[in-house]
Amino acid sequence: MSRDEQTPQPTPVFDPVKLETVQVSTDYPMEAAEHDKLLNHNCYCEMAHVNKHGYPIVTPMFYVIRDGYVHMSSIQKYRRKVHDLEANPKVSVCIHNDGSNAWRQKAILIIGHAEVSYDEQLRKEIHWEMIDKYWWELKDEKMRQNAFVGIHTPNRVIIRVIPEKTMSWDFGKMVNAYEKGVWFGEAYKMVKDL
Repeated sequence: MSRDEQTPQPTPVFDPVKLETVQVSTDYPMEAAEHDKLLNHNCYCEMAHVNKHGYPIVTPMFYVIRDGYVHMSSIQKYRRKVHDLEANPKVSVCIHNDGSNAWRQKAILIIGHAEVSYDEQLRKEIHWEMIDKYWWELKDEKMRQNAFVGIHTPNRVIIRVIPEKTMSWDFGKMVNAYEKGVWFGEAYKMVKDL
């Protein structure tokens, strides 16, 4: 029996006045434990920055959390984002679950500035953490070393996000259908039999 068959789902309330006037940053924030779980154990992350022409650019990124900060990796010679961030460090990052079930959709928005680091020790540590997080199925040490060599190239830098404002939202609360927890992989369940 699946979890959904065991636990009845709440009935959402679609109040058009509430939905139109809700204040995202204050009216339905995530619970602290769920916020920490989503921030530290999720894989979905998009970073937004402004390019030299003034256009907002949104990029999916791998990320890890270290000392409470979002850390990402990018290539400074062949990717414009690093040059753009050095010229204008304003950045925002959205971390969210897959959101296929609207009342289980939870998200964190971090608005701040980016610090670009060329520090070799930090680069090594963050790249190993990314291998552990995103290449967790690699158990053979030789394969892990190959992955590290592929990721830890001379042109890579670390982007650390220094938050100025952090908001979170829990869409279940918005429609009075809050469920305790953070769900991952629901979008996959929607399409796995297609």
